[in-house]
This record gives sequence, structure tokens and C-alpha cells, in this order.
Amino acid sequence: MAVLIGMSPEVKGKNFELASEKVTIGRNAANMIVLDHPTVSGRHCLISHVGKQYTITDLGSTNGTRVNSQEIREHTLRPKDLIQVGAIEFLFDADPSEIEVPADATPAPEVVVAEGPATAPISFTSLSPFGPRTRDRGTAWYVVFAVAGVAALLALGWFLYSVFTAG
Repeated sequence: MAVLIGMSPEVKGKNFELASEKVTIGRNAANMIVLDHPTVSGRHCLISHVGKQYTITDLGSTNGTRVNSQEIREHTLRPKDLIQVGAIEFLFDADPSEIEVPADATPAPEVVVAEGPATAPISFTSLSPFGPRTRDRGTAWYVVFAVAGVAALLALGWFLYSVFTAG
């Protein structure tokens, strides 16, 4: 049976089976798959199943429906297609024997689904194109504050000296 696998944090770890001939997706509670997210329209899109083909159709949504990063109005789905409903992402998956892929269809990009939660690598470093921050500037600020402090003490000393020696 075909399934939508949640990829975004809001739906990560959730699988939505496409058991009906028509499955509506949107923010409205009347949809079969309800996504309570501000980028999802009330009635966002429809996935229909006819024979061995699954087709996704945008229902005039505000933020659009995308398949493999391409905005679509209607698209025949293939296993491993990445679907974006507003800002929510799903991976469409089905057993190849359950689906008939058109001969002229371009192959879906290679997607690897990892088991369990995603974590950052231990050796995670700065991704800035300017490199990691340098810590050398701290020493310069200490020197500036030390010179300003000495100057303030000398000015205070000079003021006190002039007050007590004048009278």
C-alpha cells in the first residue's frame, strides 16, 4: 500500500497510508490528512489512486504544492518522490509492484530514509563561508580597557592633586 512518510519536524516519524481512492490534504478538519500549519491551505491538495497510478493535484493552494522541488498543478507520483505541501515535506513510497510508472517519467532522485531521530555529528563545525570566529580580538579589548583605566586614574590623581595644592 502506498504511504506518505513525514519528513518535516512537524510530521517526522508519522506515516499516512493512502488507503482510499481520494485523499485530501489540508488544514481544514474535513480533510483526510489534517496539517495544522500556517503554510498549508484549508484544502491544499488531493492524491487520487486510479488503477496502478497515484496522482497529486494542487487544489488552488496559496503556497503551492511541489514534487521534487518543482511546483505542480497535477503530477503522477513515483516511489521516492519528495512532496512539499506548503512547508511540510513527505516522501511518497509504494511497493514498485503496486505502481505503474509511465515510460517517459524521469527517475526520482535517490533518497535514503534513516531510521530513528536525526542527530548532529560529534565533529560539527562552523558552516560559515568565512570560517570559524577568531578569539584574538579579546586581547586587544583588554589592552584598550587597561589603557583607558590607567588614563582615568591619572586624570583623577591630577584632579585631586590640583584641588589639594590650590588651597
